[in-house]
Amino acid sequence: MLVNIMMGLWVLLIIPFLFGMYEKQDKTIIKIMLYTRILYLLVLVGDIMLIIRNFKTNPIIDILSFLATVVAISFIDISYQRKIQGNFRPYLIWVTLISIIISITCLFFI
Repeated sequence: MLVNIMMGLWVLLIIPFLFGMYEKQDKTIIKIMLYTRILYLLVLVGDIMLIIRNFKTNPIIDILSFLATVVAISFIDISYQRKIQGNFRPYLIWVTLISIIISITCLFFI
């Protein structure tokens, strides 16, 4: 059940991320970035709950899932900061989406 909630949170996180990357106004980007940060804090809490629940059975997969989550969240923050600074490159969206897909894939193995 918690894995399904986590996947739903990832979907809810992808939506404002993509809206924020295609927005032009800085004020709107900052508002969307705040929603995204709230959602990725929920993702981190959920991932920690999964680790606590499953660490005895799958410690390596749990650690890899947590690291993939941290990398995906880092790319999300890097993307927003580059977008606000005006130093944004379109390949950064693809790198971020690939890291999110890897993190979601790790959830299937838990």
